[in-house]
Amino acid sequence: MKLAEFIGVEAINENLENLNFDAIGVYQGKLEKFKKIATDDCEEADLILAFNQWAERMLQSNPINSQLYAIQLYEFPKEGGKNLRGTTSFTFMLCDKVKGNINAPVANNNNFISAKELNLALENQRLAFENSLLQKQLDEEEDFEEEEPEEIGAIGQIQNAVMAKLPQLIDMLIAGFLTQSNPTQSKNMNLGIGSNIDELITEFKVINPNIENDLAKLLKVAKEKPTLFKMLIENLRAM
Repeated sequence: MKLAEFIGVEAINENLENLNFDAIGVYQGKLEKFKKIATDDCEEADLILAFNQWAERMLQSNPINSQLYAIQLYEFPKEGGKNLRGTTSFTFMLCDKVKGNINAPVANNNNFISAKELNLALENQRLAFENSLLQKQLDEEEDFEEEEPEEIGAIGQIQNAVMAKLPQLIDMLIAGFLTQSNPTQSKNMNLGIGSNIDELITEFKVINPNIENDLAKLLKVAKEKPTLFKMLIENLRAM
């Protein structure tokens, strides 16, 4: 399994030059190590230069820095938005010497770390970062909900009842998608599923008029990032 997607500052720069972004951040787990946001007189090239200056300082303090980091790129919020919107992210290591030395033999060195051990350590760091990134997204959603507390009355009870049907709606939506993408399965599917989805969507429109667009985005996540989709569904059902 590939651990760091890019190794060495030169490889990182080549990738950044092919991307569009308004801000750049470097993270190690949940810890923010570096962040730079564009201004009126600051372009992408200036953001890349600022990142290189940070990377140079890190390598000066530790020339064989083999820590796993992640870059998160952002774009400015759309009109009416408040926060930067995360776009592309990727993992990297600063020291490119690791590439050449990872399988190099070392004679009689009790402190030698094998390639397998190093790979396991880096994989643990990568998984920890992905978990922290997902947790950060969930925390941000919780913070947003806390900013706009809802009064639980008759309307609130209706909303809670409708929201309880969300997992059922998602299951039916995915089932309908699978039936369309594989017609041979349609004989084994519930022929009334379309009407049931319409009924549930009608109920959801009471509290969320944009439910159809939201479900379309959710379906896109299910197709393109099934692992993330599975984690989101499990968290939803655990509520």
